[in-house]
Amino acid sequence: MIGDGTQGRPQPTSGADPRMLAAARFQDGNLSLPQVWAHYFGIGGNADELALDAYLHGMMDLSPLQADLLHIAIREITGDGP
Repeated sequence: MIGDGTQGRPQPTSGADPRMLAAARFQDGNLSLPQVWAHYFGIGGNADELALDAYLHGMMDLSPLQADLLHIAIREITGDGP
């Protein structure tokens, strides 16, 4: 049997909440918040680290544009997309 690298965690489906997908990539990628924030800021994001942390933990929302930029930053860092 070939392992899928999920370590027993359920994987989100294509209809999953984008915030949950970003949080899962953040955790599975073993990323640091400062690393993600620096990349996010570099591509035009303007929320601070605290806001990103709260968003990834489901404690606050970001505007659609800022959430998209965060998702892009995480995908680019983890190599899951452009």
